[in-house]
Amino acid sequence: MKKKIEKQKQKLENANKQTKKLDSTSKDISQILDNLKSPLLDKNNKLIFNENIDNIKNYIKNVTNVTQTVRSVNDLNIAIEDFEFYTLEVGQENRSLQYQIEQKDEVIEKLNDKLSAKEKIVIKLQEEKESLKAQLEKFKGFWHNLMSHFHKRITYDNDQNYKIVSDDLYRNGIFDDNDNEIANNIFIKVTIPNENKTEKNRKKNNDRRF
Repeated sequence: MKKKIEKQKQKLENANKQTKKLDSTSKDISQILDNLKSPLLDKNNKLIFNENIDNIKNYIKNVTNVTQTVRSVNDLNIAIEDFEFYTLEVGQENRSLQYQIEQKDEVIEKLNDKLSAKEKIVIKLQEEKESLKAQLEKFKGFWHNLMSHFHKRITYDNDQNYKIVSDDLYRNGIFDDNDNEIANNIFIKVTIPNENKTEKNRKKNNDRRF
């Protein structure tokens, strides 16, 4: 569009030059027409010299050139109007896009804040998970040692004091059925609860096969 306008501006300058030249030539043509003389026997017609004819032809040619140039100037006006309209549309579109970008930036910033907060929560939960896992492993070790001790005292040493304590813990809901069975059954291997459950299921499956 800019190249087109520059080209049309050049045509406009040429048109101005040609117009000035045409104005000067017009005066000459007017003098030529004013000085035309009639023949002696024919007052309704006038004589014109060949030189003057050439001048008039050149004048007509210049008028034609100027007319064509003026048409180009009109094209320039159209190009300028198109350029102004295009510039206005681009400006409006740019403002609209800028507004959309600003809105999206705000949304992205809010999402980043939420993501950062959730990442902190995930890290905290992960730390709590590891802490609980460590405590659980510690409890499993404590439970295994405790049940092994009761199992040994009751089933192998036949220590009635441990038997009394085991029964009391069972009656008060501290030992469940599994704990009570481990403490009092010599044929049961002392393992953690999940391993006991897995072992029982394995034995049941074996019994069903036979």
